[in-house]
Amino acid sequence: MRTKGLALGILVSVAAAGAADVLSQLGITAAAAKEAVGSILNSGIINPGLSSKAFKTLSPAARADAATLGVAWLKAYTGTAEFRQQYAKIRANRKPEAPTFEGTPEDELAKANAEQAQQAEDSKKALANLPPEQRKQIEDALKQAQEMMAKADTPEMRKMRVDAIKAKRDQETKEYQQALADWQRDFPENPNGAIAKRLREFLAASADIDFNAKLKPIDGRMLFENSTYQNKPEQWKLCFRAGKDATAAARSAVQAWLKELGG
Repeated sequence: MRTKGLALGILVSVAAAGAADVLSQLGITAAAAKEAVGSILNSGIINPGLSSKAFKTLSPAARADAATLGVAWLKAYTGTAEFRQQYAKIRANRKPEAPTFEGTPEDELAKANAEQAQQAEDSKKALANLPPEQRKQIEDALKQAQEMMAKADTPEMRKMRVDAIKAKRDQETKEYQQALADWQRDFPENPNGAIAKRLREFLAASADIDFNAKLKPIDGRMLFENSTYQNKPEQWKLCFRAGKDATAAARSAVQAWLKELGG
């Protein structure tokens, strides 16, 4: 199994590192920990790539202490102005852009017709530079295109095309409104809502870890004997590698914090 992300394995899952002293002992800078926080806020409960060989050497009790300190560090960091600025940037970057439309649907249709007419005119001018054997083929294609344009320029067809433009604009507006609602839900102005969402994701990811699962060597890697476990998400595996004590400690600290945030 991959060891990347094992350091502070459970802490990674809750978007945290340890307290400053713990970070120093494990060779993880505060800057890297803060970057990991941003990655998880932005993308969900993922492995942001923090790693430390030192974590693997800790006893189960020491890992549990690191997990508790890690959640405490994260809680303190999320109360700083630096974090609020970090979150504001993430929130702004994730805000969907509203669709823009030039003119009315009728204007859009007129523009499309004008562009088609200009393309046809340009093609006619280019015919003079073609060899005679190629000119006939292009002339036939232009004639067919002009006939199709004429058929599409009847009152009935113009109405159908305008209606299609209106429908497309309505659909884009509807999709934007849904995206905006999702953004407001996932990245509310108050970061506590986003924090609580990630904490709940961690609790869900760490709820059913089988710490008695067996591993076996395959092609130089340690894999789960149970194929179902091998297909589990990366965060499930990180919690398994962090160990029962660290996972339980992190879950307890997260549950207490989540209660303070209102669930």
